[in-house]
Amino acid sequence: MERELAGRVVLVVENEYFIADDTTDTLREAGAIVLGPCPSASDAVRMIEEFRPSHAVLDLNLDGSDAQFDIARRLKAQQVQSVIVTGYDASVVPHDLADTPLLQKPVIYDAVVAAVAAQAGRFADPRRWSRSA
Repeated sequence: MERELAGRVVLVVENEYFIADDTTDTLREAGAIVLGPCPSASDAVRMIEEFRPSHAVLDLNLDGSDAQFDIARRLKAQQVQSVIVTGYDASVVPHDLADTPLLQKPVIYDAVVAAVAAQAGRFADPRRWSRSA
């Protein structure tokens, strides 16, 4: 895998251990510096207050609350580009966050890299992670 995300600091907010682990491993392999993973909204808020990520990968179902939307809004206000990774469809995303890319679970982890790389303005060949490839 190319080092598509070299120099990018990516916050991972995910409470499912194996998904968080696979996401962070894939992002690191792509050259990202990974913050987290944060399994809760409160952990994510602490991380955002302490560090300045360039990007974030957010799960929407952390602790049964809408706090993750608050996290997404906080990141957007700080101009941190985010990708939502969730089992839900786009209809659950509030209108003010509709421009945030959404990947549905089960996700191909290289698709997360491609989405972050696209936001970073770096080409990521989608054929590398397509289900048909």
